[in-house]
Amino acid sequence: MNRVNPDDVAKWFCNQGIIEKPNSKEGNMKVQKLLFFAQLIYMAKNNGETMFNNEFSAFENGVVLEKVMKEYHNDYKKYFDSNKEIPNDIINVLTLTTEIFGDSSAQELSELSHQFDAWKNYFKRSKNESGRYNKKLAIIPYNELKKELYKIQEVLDAYKQTQEFPDDGVEDY
Repeated sequence: MNRVNPDDVAKWFCNQGIIEKPNSKEGNMKVQKLLFFAQLIYMAKNNGETMFNNEFSAFENGVVLEKVMKEYHNDYKKYFDSNKEIPNDIINVLTLTTEIFGDSSAQELSELSHQFDAWKNYFKRSKNESGRYNKKLAIIPYNELKKELYKIQEVLDAYKQTQEFPDDGVEDY
């Protein structure tokens, strides 16, 4: 089920003021990684269901939605236009994604995405003997990401702990 268009999710992130260098490779990369982590959070909270059907591909700097990546590269300003209406349950996931990952740099998010076996496996298989990249072999099926939802659940559990017991800056003795 395609509950929301990934372009609208990308626009939502861009309009939160968390893309430090919008007109750059880093800006595009951060948007891509936020899309990835938002999708994983949504899947973890909704028994593996996705908020959009577009599949991610394994690129060198992590997972990307190639269509959004290219459109952002060609006309990043359109992503900073007004937001479309997004259902509240998805807004809640996007807000949570921003709270957890929004302060991270594009490079940090890229490194986090490299912790997923699906990225490793599909990036590796997308390279042929001569080292050339085959886009079709880089597409990561959602059933592969579902196998690793426990990883994002661990992040969510740790985040919940920090909210229940915030660090007040006072050491316990």
